[in-house]
Amino acid sequence: MDPTTDKYHVTGVGCASGVPLMKLAAQALPGHPGKHALVVAAESMSGILSRAGDEDTRSKTVGSSLFGDGCAVALLSADPRADGPLILASQVHHVAGTLGAVTLECSDDDSHLHLARELPDIAGAELGAVVDRFLGANDIAHEQIDHWLVHPGGRRIIENVESALHLSNEQTAISWQALADHGNIGTPSIFYVLDETIRSREPAPGERGLMVTIGPGVTLGLMLLGW
Repeated sequence: MDPTTDKYHVTGVGCASGVPLMKLAAQALPGHPGKHALVVAAESMSGILSRAGDEDTRSKTVGSSLFGDGCAVALLSADPRADGPLILASQVHHVAGTLGAVTLECSDDDSHLHLARELPDIAGAELGAVVDRFLGANDIAHEQIDHWLVHPGGRRIIENVESALHLSNEQTAISWQALADHGNIGTPSIFYVLDETIRSREPAPGERGLMVTIGPGVTLGLMLLGW
């Protein structure tokens, strides 16, 4: 890369960071006509996880078994002839008072992610209202979303999103399959769902999709896509 290339390192948002990464990259494009933006999402969860033993808490066992390593990239362009969906709008929402819901426990000989048992419920409790406000601000009804791209953060995460947004298993089938195939790989997870949605659902011109990410904070990421 040229030394003058703008580079941004977004950390601490974990599974929700796909939305702010894409938003930041898209915001940079108008000031650089003819240029592209490359979003690189990479997680090496195995580097911070240690083996769980019989004496460890259940949260350590869950955290050590749920997460995996992964990487994904997205190329963004301001060229109207480019392939792929348009980013129509995006929003990141922090649920107040939830910083302790996801923590990283570290010591000289042990490290693991601690996930609050109520994490999926916290996310689901506010998600419906947040999505309604977001869609309303963009003059789009819930029924006008053709493709729902849900972060495959775990069984209860997907179930709570389904409940909050009144989605069927068919509407979230790609997220369930991504979870089964790869586990929760953090930031890249939603890119896997986006890629498979494009490949298998083949969105038609005029259709819309809503990307939903959930991460530490508790942070909700929303991105409205158009084909």
